[in-house]
Amino acid sequence: MKKIYIILAIVGLLSTSCEKDLLNKQPLDKFSEIDVWNDGPLAEGFVFDIYADVIGHYKNQNTDTWTDNSVPNSGSSTEQSGSIENTNDYGWNKYGIIRKCNLAIDKLSNEESTINESSRKLLLAETHLLRGMMYYWMARRFGGVMLVDNVLTAEDEMQLPRANERAVYDFIYDDISAAISGLGETAAPGRLNKAAAYAFESMVALQDADYDKVIEAADAVEEFNYSLDPVYSNMFNSYNGTLSSPEVIFVFMAGADHNNYIDTRMFANLCNVYNGEKLLETAIPQFDPDDIFNAWPERWPSQELVDAYLFNENGVVSQKAGVDFQGQPSRLMWQNRDARFEQSIVHDSAQYRNSIFTYRVGGNSHWTSNPLSTWGMSKTGYMFRKWMYEQDFFFYNYPVDWAEPIFRLGEVYLNKAEAYGRKKNIPKAIEYMNKTRTTHGGLPALDAGASEADFWKYYKIERRVEMVQEDDRYWSLIRWAKAEEANSIPELDGYKLHGLDMQWDGLVNVIESPWAVSMNFEYPKRLYFPVPDGEIRQNDKLTQNPDWN
Repeated sequence: MKKIYIILAIVGLLSTSCEKDLLNKQPLDKFSEIDVWNDGPLAEGFVFDIYADVIGHYKNQNTDTWTDNSVPNSGSSTEQSGSIENTNDYGWNKYGIIRKCNLAIDKLSNEESTINESSRKLLLAETHLLRGMMYYWMARRFGGVMLVDNVLTAEDEMQLPRANERAVYDFIYDDISAAISGLGETAAPGRLNKAAAYAFESMVALQDADYDKVIEAADAVEEFNYSLDPVYSNMFNSYNGTLSSPEVIFVFMAGADHNNYIDTRMFANLCNVYNGEKLLETAIPQFDPDDIFNAWPERWPSQELVDAYLFNENGVVSQKAGVDFQGQPSRLMWQNRDARFEQSIVHDSAQYRNSIFTYRVGGNSHWTSNPLSTWGMSKTGYMFRKWMYEQDFFFYNYPVDWAEPIFRLGEVYLNKAEAYGRKKNIPKAIEYMNKTRTTHGGLPALDAGASEADFWKYYKIERRVEMVQEDDRYWSLIRWAKAEEANSIPELDGYKLHGLDMQWDGLVNVIESPWAVSMNFEYPKRLYFPVPDGEIRQNDKLTQNPDWN
């Protein structure tokens, strides 16, 4: 009898299991195909395995490191420097996951299955949305891809041509529609519901420039019982905060039994320094004895990102760059800013856990203060606070319950604002931009009568700071360039990113970070990544993206 391998989520076996382990997996025995698709828990386990595969492409994404938001810890960034070759693979072949989706859809569509009908239809709807999410992940990177909507046999060859980008997006919309018809209005944490499908549709349609569809999908989300979290950091800086946030529509979560700090964003955001061998005795101040920072950092906030956090002085909003404070006391740069600044960024003289961080020369966090190496020390004079479970003691192999929002209301509001902006309905665009700007940023609302130019200026700033480190900045810059028929993306081209290098006096000194690369973005070539040359050699029906031959 034909056998298939099934990896079951722990909660897939017993409905009484803990929900927080939804995507944690344990390998079990082999089951026959007939067994799986006629047994509710086994079929559910198969779909949970698809959840793990697909959501793994949405959680812990580091695409901000391709942009002007961060400076690489290593001093090297292929994407920022533009040194991408057509042999590089940015995720072309996800067809193993697509095949699992197609298999589940095929089997769950069988109305003669002995699985409870409501369970079968729910699993079918979930799988449709997961397949749509996987194809969207691919479409953003490559445009047109091979569309496979049936279960290929061992005799079938994957010698398929690419569908055009329009056909791929239409296919995704069909999957979303199929999902919406079968999903429930509520779901256990970590499982998809109707609101998640509509939130995803607003994301897809925005990238596809279907602005009416964005607005319709966002309208549908607003019919559900979600609201903006009054404290922005609640969604990112603790496990319980993420799960309890009224703003989070769909969440990824992993239990401590199967998840360590090294598996989370935190491990790539935090410094590698502590009292003793990794800190000069002369550094002021020494860290609190209970603070041992032993991570593997990959990126540091750029001065360009910091400059995006607006100032709010007596109700008057302004944008000031770090260079505007050159030679002045740095404390002036930290005062009266967008509330998300302190919740997202650790700066000089700020407290993180039990310690005061000093990024100036002679401080405990300047790159010259570690006698062993500059590696693991901030390369910009800043560190990310967003996504850090600050109250937890951090060590790479410590277990941790981890959760992160995949879809949330704040992004849906911004999608709707952008769609209204593209449709020239500026008052409505401002209305929806103001929702996150006022609630999360603590900033005065932009006046409803503001000009179109002012809307776009402040909208792009708003989206940048609201969605930092949420897999958004890169795709937004691409989307805006297409919509505006630009001939370049200056944010990604022709300069080096900046940071602070202050002396002990704490006077502002903005410099090109010594670890920043020369930003290079070839336009329009880089609007899409290359189809890996090896894939084209194996399949002569594939065509390469423009300018990548």
